[in-house]
Amino acid sequence: MRDDRVLRRTAGFISRFFSNALLRFVGDPRDRQGRRWKSVAPLLRVVCVGLAAGCKGLFALENLTKKMPQKMRKLVGINRFTPDTTLRDLLCMLDPYDICKLIWIAGYDALRRKAIRNLGWFPWGIMSMDAKYPTVEDTGEGEKGADRYLQVHHDKVTREAVYGVIRVITGVLVSAIGRPLLGATPVPGDTNEQGHFTQAFGELVRVYGRYFRLVLYDAGAASVANADAVIKAGKEYFFQIADPGWVMYQTLELLLRGGAPCARTEEISGEERVVRELTLLSVSHRNDGLLWKDTRTIFKVDSETYKDGVLKSTKTRYFASSLAADELSPEKWLALVVIRWGVETVHQILDCAFEEDKHMWITKDANGALVVMLLRRLVYTLMTLYKSVTLRSDDNREMTWRELMDQVRDTLEWAQGNLLDGLRPRTFAVPPALA
Repeated sequence: MRDDRVLRRTAGFISRFFSNALLRFVGDPRDRQGRRWKSVAPLLRVVCVGLAAGCKGLFALENLTKKMPQKMRKLVGINRFTPDTTLRDLLCMLDPYDICKLIWIAGYDALRRKAIRNLGWFPWGIMSMDAKYPTVEDTGEGEKGADRYLQVHHDKVTREAVYGVIRVITGVLVSAIGRPLLGATPVPGDTNEQGHFTQAFGELVRVYGRYFRLVLYDAGAASVANADAVIKAGKEYFFQIADPGWVMYQTLELLLRGGAPCARTEEISGEERVVRELTLLSVSHRNDGLLWKDTRTIFKVDSETYKDGVLKSTKTRYFASSLAADELSPEKWLALVVIRWGVETVHQILDCAFEEDKHMWITKDANGALVVMLLRRLVYTLMTLYKSVTLRSDDNREMTWRELMDQVRDTLEWAQGNLLDGLRPRTFAVPPALA
């Protein structure tokens, strides 16, 4: 049994952040006739708290609502248990971009109330972007046809549809405590990361433009068109260049060959030791097609991985940035190379703690799977801010994600009576771009 203080504090988190004040921005796609639930908000609150409690699927969530004390149900906004079929039907009908709006509102509100705090490592905000590609059973052959965000993969021999892929580009403010996820944009099935970068990046600029200066991306979105889009938006880029067939890759390789490393780090994790060395070079504005015209600094990072003192692997990576070399010290540039993986750390949390790939909740409907995927990112952001900023004790802030999820579940199942008295939802500041 949890301490009453823990139950009330966690119930306060549920009441304040999973509130109608946020969820009211989601449109209701259901037919007006025959509704047993008059609003989608309480149903979405149930889904959000279920994700926060680590439920493995909709049936587990239905069982959780059956276990909730009546007063906790009232706090969540329901007066009876929620059937898994009702939740599934709703999720499969919702517009994914309505959930994207919730993520933008939650992130913008946190920035406005100063709940997002800079780590202090860099002089400006840094947004790291990357995409995640879970597979689904939906192959677009049902009555509804292919969803616009579904990319169908076919057997190379028979050309029969085998499985579908849904993709979401996420934007994580890696320069902030807790690595809050501030944007998630679904990629249409007829394009890829590179082709959809300008929209995903543009949405982040539109909502959070003044809160970051630099955008990071791996080779998935690196292109001259995307580099130009970043500059046009008044931001700076730091992109990885990874295709050896590119003229730009070959140019970086040639220019940085034989250069002396200017920064070095060693990182020890368990039995592994990773040594990284950075070589950088300032380049001038050019229009010869060998480098992007706004590139000011190019980088080479050599990595060596040792296990039990034995060299296991080596890797060389190349990067290009529109920032001048003197904007940061060599040590900070190397730290930037490492911190850009913050978005991958978020994806790892979604896979390990939330078990996104293992328990997607919905797999036979691409739209439903995508909506759950986006809601999971909203829940991650609210939880990471609560865990990393709201909680004041260092011990509480250092709790694992699994421990926090167990805490939420225990609160939903056990908190009742006067523990829930006086808890109120909070309002959310809406970005001017969405007002």
